[in-house]
Amino acid sequence: MNLIRQITKIGWIVVEVAFLLVVLCVLLNIILGKEGGGFVSSVAANALDFLQKVPSGTFLGIFLILVVYRLVKSKAKDSP
Repeated sequence: MNLIRQITKIGWIVVEVAFLLVVLCVLLNIILGKEGGGFVSSVAANALDFLQKVPSGTFLGIFLILVVYRLVKSKAKDSP
């Protein structure tokens, strides 16, 4: 069971780092523009393309599901 927790923890760390890399590339593209380089521009273009293709209701639904999950998780953590 301990191995599964470690693998899950490492997996979430990898997901967080990848997300931060995408956010950093988007911010660098906003600040530097075309001078940011090919990698930064391509990541920002892919992120923008993805965000434009996904309907806004989907983002709202995912956000609400995450909020409810956090509330339930915090309530379960507080109860004995």
